[in-house]
Amino acid sequence: MWLILQLFVFLFVFIPCTWLFGLGGFAGGVLLIKPEKPTMHSDAIIVLTGGKDRIETGLDLFAEELAPELFITGVHDDVTQAEILARYTGAKPLPECCMVLGYKANSTTENATETKEWMAGKNIKTIRLVTANYHMPRAVLEFRAALPGVKIITHPISQPDIAPGDKKFWHIIFEEYHKTVFRFFEILTASLR
Repeated sequence: MWLILQLFVFLFVFIPCTWLFGLGGFAGGVLLIKPEKPTMHSDAIIVLTGGKDRIETGLDLFAEELAPELFITGVHDDVTQAEILARYTGAKPLPECCMVLGYKANSTTENATETKEWMAGKNIKTIRLVTANYHMPRAVLEFRAALPGVKIITHPISQPDIAPGDKKFWHIIFEEYHKTVFRFFEILTASLR
């Protein structure tokens, strides 16, 4: 009887409470995360496509000369560099050199892999990672796994169209939390082999 009670508590109290606590912590972390060291220089700015203001923010940081190279990963096949540059509305001119578009990635894991391939042979020790605030935990997880030894400076973007009062926000948080937890355990299991 005691064993059944322990199993009941574990399955119907401990696991749901742990899950709920984790989800709440994830949501809170996403809402509180801010760009890390916003004026610190890095060797490259890495922008993950897929959300509002990511490319524009990357271009702004590049114009501020916070890194000598800009790599935009996960660009759709039919998007040109001219179309990317047309999104820039800043006052400072963009550097004439060293913006590269990556067309291979279709997922966060592939973004990290594509970035690793682009970085091969380059002396890049620090990157500024630009993506949405809700996407940053999983992006950091993937990039740390793909680029061990590279310092990652996070630059999350809060999207005004995705706020806690909006049902869409909670749908995205729910989905990102589970993807992040799943990938954490996948990466952990792979590292133990």
